[in-house]
Amino acid sequence: MSKLVIWTVNLDKKKSRSRGRKIPRRFAVPNVKLQEIVDACRDLGIEVQVERDKKHPRCWWEESGRVVIKKEFIKEHTKTKLMIEISKRILESRKTKTKHKK
Repeated sequence: MSKLVIWTVNLDKKKSRSRGRKIPRRFAVPNVKLQEIVDACRDLGIEVQVERDKKHPRCWWEESGRVVIKKEFIKEHTKTKLMIEISKRILESRKTKTKHKK
């Protein structure tokens, strides 16, 4: 059974492609947190394994973490499309939280 790994760096708008961002900047999220990725995956019905103590090789000095997803949970998406969907969920969640604060 193969797995997909999504790092916080992969979705971070403030990171360059050479530092690990995998999706276009227009879909990326600034300062994405691991818990936001976990929550977005759960909203999409995707079961994840959280690894908080891992560091992305290109940004090894930063605390980041990653989620591991079994491929059986993402039949209809490529990894890039899945990351964009997760990113959209995070942005929606942030907008909702901002509305509730006002």
